[in-house]
Amino acid sequence: MTDSIIKLTASDFEEAVAHLSLVFNDPNFAELVPALYQPTDQHMRRNLAIRRNGRIAAIVGVFPIDWVVGSVHLHLAGIGGVSVHPDFRGQGLMRLLMDAAMLEIERNGFHAACLGGNRRRYGHWGFEKAGVEASFVISANSLEHADLPKGDRDTNSYHVGSATAADLPAMHALYRRQPMHCTRSVDAFPRHLHNWRRQPLVTRAPDGRVIGYTCSDPNDSTSVECCFDSNSALEAFLSHQVAVAGQSIRLFAPLIRDARFNRLEELCDDVSLIEASNWRIYDWPAVLGALLQAKHIATPLTPGSCVIKVNAETRIAPQATRKSFAFRMSVDSHATCTPSDDPPNFEADPVQLLRTLASPLPSNLPHRAAALALWRPLPLMIPMQDRI
Repeated sequence: MTDSIIKLTASDFEEAVAHLSLVFNDPNFAELVPALYQPTDQHMRRNLAIRRNGRIAAIVGVFPIDWVVGSVHLHLAGIGGVSVHPDFRGQGLMRLLMDAAMLEIERNGFHAACLGGNRRRYGHWGFEKAGVEASFVISANSLEHADLPKGDRDTNSYHVGSATAADLPAMHALYRRQPMHCTRSVDAFPRHLHNWRRQPLVTRAPDGRVIGYTCSDPNDSTSVECCFDSNSALEAFLSHQVAVAGQSIRLFAPLIRDARFNRLEELCDDVSLIEASNWRIYDWPAVLGALLQAKHIATPLTPGSCVIKVNAETRIAPQATRKSFAFRMSVDSHATCTPSDDPPNFEADPVQLLRTLASPLPSNLPHRAAALALWRPLPLMIPMQDRI
């Protein structure tokens, strides 16, 4: 039997949401990620699907993301909504749609692709678990012993509360100041804030100005997207949230040592590094160069240079073989990553290279590639509210 792969349209919205809600055991999947699922052709055509007997049997979504790393815009594909109806499982439909999704990504020249889910399952398509973010645990005890500047000790003059429509322009401006973020239109920005059923909370200065915000989950005392214009604003938010929760709270942040990251590290009771997603890189120099430069700007890296050879990649999925190639990563006043014909200092296949450069796990590197050990792990991640 030959299955036709189609792109969904606005008319398929209700059926697609019902399918996804059933497969993922969610009461309303469109409410879980409203930034992705809207009843428009523009949103729905990102979903590849197979119908059987007139019904949606399987879906895989390919969602384009404009990923901003420092001053560089990268074309990222987020894969999500990978689902097969229980009535049609075991018939190879997910593999057919994933093969089609990978072909679409390659044809459209994406720099990289990412998705959540099982590492071993998606390794078939060249993905590997990588990307690093930090998890900070803040308690009343840690704030009590915080070394706050004298003028910042009284955080009661700040106000933390639910975001309103009038707050959105200031919040959008704070978001765009982050060293790594994804482009969100003004119209889509509120939907991103509510992805994964999180609630946006703003911190206001005594004069009413919005000076920070997060997306928080009241059910587990976690916050992501911690965008603040000063340490005072951050500390006011932390004090409020710890008091409201009556327990420790957890915040997630990208592994870039800017002022907010450093202050969270000073304040926290505990910090750990976790892997963010499954990744596949298509344009290694573009992606690694942007990540290396962003990390270098936040905290100057040790100067050095290393030529890396990416060995030929063989996959089971379509477009079976890729040629080996090499590039040079260098750090001096700037960080760069450019193609190179020089003898390599380090060789790896794509999966090994992802683990080496962008995993919190230790990595065995030869002495001639010692510079990589000083620069890793690279902050390969996108904000949680943009994840698929």
